[in-house]
Amino acid sequence: MSEKGGLFQVDNDFSQLVKKARRKSLLRNIFATICVSILFFGGLIWVGTYQMYKKAEETQIYDNMWQFVKGANIENNGSIFTNTPYSTTVTTARYKEIDGVPVPWGEHTKVHSILGTSHESLTSAISSSGNIEEERIPLYFQGERVVEFYSPIKNYSFLPDDRALLDEIADHQVVEMAFSFDQSYTIDEVRKQFSDQLAWYWVDTASGDEQGSAVQPISGEDAYGFISRIEEANEDSAKRFIQHIEWLQGEGDSKQEAHRLYDALTDAGKSVLTPDNMKIAGAVVTGTPEELRKFNDAPMVRTAVLGATADKY
Repeated sequence: MSEKGGLFQVDNDFSQLVKKARRKSLLRNIFATICVSILFFGGLIWVGTYQMYKKAEETQIYDNMWQFVKGANIENNGSIFTNTPYSTTVTTARYKEIDGVPVPWGEHTKVHSILGTSHESLTSAISSSGNIEEERIPLYFQGERVVEFYSPIKNYSFLPDDRALLDEIADHQVVEMAFSFDQSYTIDEVRKQFSDQLAWYWVDTASGDEQGSAVQPISGEDAYGFISRIEEANEDSAKRFIQHIEWLQGEGDSKQEAHRLYDALTDAGKSVLTPDNMKIAGAVVTGTPEELRKFNDAPMVRTAVLGATADKY
């Protein structure tokens, strides 16, 4: 009996050892699986985050080019990247320069997710104040007037002329005003007319089949053109505008719009776009009320729309 009992005791000890070994093996496998999973998913997150950050930087370069060609007298004032493991937010400050005075013009925000999606927004939206019985309802953005443009080849129910408002603005203020022309002009013709008050050129993007159609004016946010600066030759700004439009057709969210824009400017590729043959349909001028009054009788001006104002000092 003792031998038999001893044999069973040995078998029982051996069974316990086997079970203990199995538990250790199971725990090791679980631990190894957890470690591998952590490394695997951590690697995926790292790769996804890296690609997200890289995509955000590349997209910002594209967006900066696009914002150079779109938006009347609107410039970027640098971008801030806010990164997390799962998203990156790019916040770009915008401003207008009115006779040397910078006027904040909201922020453009674009959020990129690790899943490859993105969405964008402005901190403020354009609003209006008035009723449908009025001939024209001015637009506002962050409390400032928004400029509008009127094509020289289209029919409108009303053509505004805000130059009379210059008499109501204090002399210590500076003013932004958008002029739309009675026809397209060259860069040289526009520069000679408006000289040092010239801030931005509006490029004529209307196609021939749109002539005679009753349409709405173009908000300054949606207008295409380029900045005029004293320190930079206007031809250089025009060349940059052309180069950007050509490059923007290749990739990015706005490549179709860039392609449409280029076709409108080149008559569907029938002509070569150069600064010399670029059609300028309007301009933004800035200065004191007194400086802008000298354009009250400018024959090439079809409409005049008041934009933002600021204290000079």
